[in-house]
Amino acid sequence: MISDDPLTSGENPERSRRLFFAIDPPEALTQKMENLVLKFDTPPNLVRWVRAGNMHITLKFLGEVDEAAIPSIVEAARRAVKPFPALKLAIEGLGVFPNHEHPQVVWFGVKGDTETLREMERALSSSLTALGFPPEDRPFVGHLTIGRVRSANARGKIARLVRQYHRFYIGDTVASQVALYESRLTMEGAVYTKLESFPLTGKKA
Repeated sequence: MISDDPLTSGENPERSRRLFFAIDPPEALTQKMENLVLKFDTPPNLVRWVRAGNMHITLKFLGEVDEAAIPSIVEAARRAVKPFPALKLAIEGLGVFPNHEHPQVVWFGVKGDTETLREMERALSSSLTALGFPPEDRPFVGHLTIGRVRSANARGKIARLVRQYHRFYIGDTVASQVALYESRLTMEGAVYTKLESFPLTGKKA
């Protein structure tokens, strides 16, 4: 579930926000992924599947952030991503993290301008390190999380799905902006609120 709540609204009385940066694929592609997930016929006690509106390519998860720090984060992110051009990406291939023996996250892969995507993630991460957000201890791999495994009993089912859909093509997209989101956990699931957008206006080399 996604809502719009600009930073300038001043309506959120909370002192901290749970934030992350992401790229949003078009609704047609996330809906196609959700339609495929519905065919998996996996009980919710085994895997918690992500709704179409919450599917995105996460670039950087910040966690709980003091509201007073958000303007500095926004400015740093704007400078970091501005030199990068729009990216041609393809969503393709089902996979899992961390491995097939102990799957915890089910995802669709990202192909296309992935080297530029990695460079942009590094630039964004570097700009935020100076603000107290350490870089990830794992290499960045572009992906869209579509499910989180709840039970070890799902391992066999997940393995069969990965074998069947490991090359399944969802579609192409052009990523023209990066978004800063707030994540709020509710009884109905996570609600994502877009706080800022950062256009990718650089020129291709």
